[in-house]
Amino acid sequence: MEHEFGCAACYGEDVETAMDFVLKHARESDRVVDHSHFGVSVRVCPECGQRFVMIFAEYVDWVHSEDPQYFDVVPVTENEAERVVAAGRGVSLDTLGKLGHGRRRMSSEWPSGEPKVISWRTGWFEVRPGD
Repeated sequence: MEHEFGCAACYGEDVETAMDFVLKHARESDRVVDHSHFGVSVRVCPECGQRFVMIFAEYVDWVHSEDPQYFDVVPVTENEAERVVAAGRGVSLDTLGKLGHGRRRMSSEWPSGEPKVISWRTGWFEVRPGD
């Protein structure tokens, strides 16, 4: 049986509304990786308690000074959140990418010189630390 994730506020149909809600209102419970260009944290929805792993990566654009930025906000079970937090800075990138298996996640892509695109994505995804 598939696990149910989130509520209308943090995981509703409109991805931009859900992303905005999680970024502004979900409480950060744990900061797992905290680098200037790569971050991993766990946030908790104040409405329903849903946990999310947030993955941020930024890449320096030495030519145009428009650093590309990427966010993935993945709903996780309590056990998955605990495993990510327990691994700490040593959490594997492969483990993070596999969190998306079997559920949709919020994804924000803002490539250099391009408009920001926020969308729902599903399945495994590649996680690369920023530079």
